Amino acid sequence: MVLGKVKSLTISYDCLNGSHVPVYSSGDTVSGKVNLEVTGEIRVKSLKIYARGHAKVRWTESRNAGSNTAYTQNYTEEVEYFNHKDILIGHERDDDNSEEGLTTITSGRHEYAFSFELPQTPLATSFEGRHGSVRYWVKAELHRAWLLPVKLKKEFTVFEHIDINTPSLLVRHILFLFFIKGD
Repeated sequence: MVLGKVKSLTISYDCLNGSHVPVYSSGDTVSGKVNLEVTGEIRVKSLKIYARGHAKVRWTESRNAGSNTAYTQNYTEEVEYFNHKDILIGHERDDDNSEEGLTTITSGRHEYAFSFELPQTPLATSFEGRHGSVRYWVKAELHRAWLLPVKLKKEFTVFEHIDINTPSLLVRHILFLFFIKGD
């Protein structure tokens, strides 16, 4: 991505357990870097990250209600698991185009570390399906005066561990085995 003096904006994750794939669970710390490469000096209002986890589902059902009447019903729902915001450079306000409070970034490559903790409560495992998804991501936004923000979003995977020795799961397993064996 080349946008004027901004040659590239990338996000990299610090992966756990020596893996090269960003996979996390409830309570884990997600950390990484926003990498910014510029070909000349730029003045920046802010560099922010937004981390979010949410689920979306959508499907349509068509029905006939008589000989000449048909209708379609749309169903949608969204659930937010977490929403985190952090300012890596600059300040909160991006709505004005004043030259005050700008940070100067020199030509070259720059790394800005970020870190946040996923909620301790169980999270839904990442999922992509025909009618819905569960997604987690970090989005970086570089704001400069009089220019549109440069944005980049990169997903990461959440895998929620399930303890199959939990009493409620054991009861289901025992009932399942009982019906299979027929005792």
